[in-house]
Amino acid sequence: MTEVTESASAGRRALAGRSPETVERLLDAGLEVLREQGYDQLSMREVCRRAGLTHATAYGYFSAKQHLVAEVYRRRVEQWCRQPVTGQTPLERLSAVFAELGALMAEEPELSVAASAAVLGRDPDVAQIRSWIGAAMTRRLRDAAGPACSEAALDALNIAVSGAMIQAGMNYSTYEEMTERLISAARLLIEPN
Repeated sequence: MTEVTESASAGRRALAGRSPETVERLLDAGLEVLREQGYDQLSMREVCRRAGLTHATAYGYFSAKQHLVAEVYRRRVEQWCRQPVTGQTPLERLSAVFAELGALMAEEPELSVAASAAVLGRDPDVAQIRSWIGAAMTRRLRDAAGPACSEAALDALNIAVSGAMIQAGMNYSTYEEMTERLISAARLLIEPN
């Protein structure tokens, strides 16, 4: 996991060398505004006001609201990836991972919806975070699926996860339905008959 954390900060606005208190104030204020007003109404101006910081300070840390939301989400994914993968069989482990992912997203629905939009942005800082999240999720799926899982099946699982997360973020399904659909997809890929 250290490798992931280090690569996440390479090539983007380095938060590692910055004031951790300021980073936390901005992220906390951003999440507070997001919960109250939603992603469309989230503004860096309001985040700065609530954090008690100037725009210049905030933009020294985050390039835009997409960057701030993506970083909040990245931290949630990082916490999720620290949990041990449990289960005896690949399908049991994948089922547990999908249930955890669904619970993670359902816990903060405003963040999940906002992250679906934010991580698709073209901002270079967001692109770095998106790459980090993708790599972390791939490793988590690989750990759950086990070494016998083919690269093609792992790729299909990745596509299923991305698609399911976007659909749930767009309210096409609930996070519980997302979990069940991912388990069904894993069953087809891991235990084909």
